[in-house]
Amino acid sequence: MLNEALRLVRVFHDLNKTQTADRVGLSKSYITELERGDKKVTMEVLEKYATAFSIPLSSLLFFAEQAATSSPAEKTRTFVAGKTLKMLDWIATVTAERDEHEHA
Repeated sequence: MLNEALRLVRVFHDLNKTQTADRVGLSKSYITELERGDKKVTMEVLEKYATAFSIPLSSLLFFAEQAATSSPAEKTRTFVAGKTLKMLDWIATVTAERDEHEHA
């Protein structure tokens, strides 16, 4: 789920992978592998994203949380994280469509 959160941060800021790589200080291929889930997202990578996009590290970690137990609180937190990612994806899509119409 964290790889999708990093992709949505990039999309929300209307950046391509090359621009994101420059901003975060990683290679474009590494960004691609992170977003696909081929590379494990480390704390160092999260810190780079947090700094580059002025996002609290705790907010990025929120998306990484997975239910460690079967408690209702953990299930709810995981459910909310997934819904939040979908909402951010929707916002990014709507924003991109609006920008396309404005520039057409």
